[in-house]
Amino acid sequence: MAKIPYNKPHLTYAQQRQKLVQQGMKLDLPIPQVEHYLAHFNYYRLSGYWYEYRQSNNQFRAGTLFSDIINLYKFDKDLRILLLDAIEQIEVSIRTKLAYHLGQTYGAHPILDSTLFQNQNDYATTLKKLKTEISRSREDFIVHLTGKYQEAIPPIWAVVEVMSMGQLSSWYKNLKKRQDANTIARAYQMDSQVLQSFLHHLTILRNHCAHHARVWNKSFTFTLQIPRNKPMLVINAFQNEQQPRRKIYNTLVMMAWMLNIIQPDHDWTHRLKKLLVDYPDINTQQMGFPENWQSFATWQT
Repeated sequence: MAKIPYNKPHLTYAQQRQKLVQQGMKLDLPIPQVEHYLAHFNYYRLSGYWYEYRQSNNQFRAGTLFSDIINLYKFDKDLRILLLDAIEQIEVSIRTKLAYHLGQTYGAHPILDSTLFQNQNDYATTLKKLKTEISRSREDFIVHLTGKYQEAIPPIWAVVEVMSMGQLSSWYKNLKKRQDANTIARAYQMDSQVLQSFLHHLTILRNHCAHHARVWNKSFTFTLQIPRNKPMLVINAFQNEQQPRRKIYNTLVMMAWMLNIIQPDHDWTHRLKKLLVDYPDINTQQMGFPENWQSFATWQT
């Protein structure tokens, strides 16, 4: 198909508001407030939240309220904050387990031993990225270690602190010995393939959250691998059907499981349930939640 020039004009906030009215949306907030939201949230950013309210004729369904769109937008923001909190705790824990096991087994600099890793091209690429992060770091401990010692990178227990989530996932995935990967995975009572899949999925999710992208009803291209044998306590809580699997619910189940291990006294599950109570109009099925989700042990802690 031949491309055509983009010839749609720039619209003022007032014109954007009028366009919504013409397409059938009911502006149930004062005009200055509507235009304030358009001025600070971006028309096209908000369009991701009113997409589900559109009909095939590009008109909004009858009864579509502007306040519902803003409510959905705010829910998604609060959800991303909650997700980032869980990702941070999981990331720090995985860093710790990776550093402890490799340091205990292979000494201070296992990252510099290419024989411990399976794919040498991936190894070289990931090591180069890690060295770049080290050179950019202004952390006192990194500056001290690189300035005092002759090795190309600091010891594993220090260098993990400057690994990104993506790098952490790559180092774990590329471990040559399944015994190494399984030792780390056993800390979370799962097998290495499930943990590897989850770390890759978390890398994608973290990028979405960090760039303020919509996640509440997003269909993820890469979905986490659903455990078959362990952890047994949460297996029944997962959604196995194709479409629900692509939604955020399964991610929430796995996060809750890992946080129960990492920080048994956490309140993350309670905060998630409270978030859903605070936004009662949110359609949880569009997030992949099963109707009976609250009956599972995962959500009763």
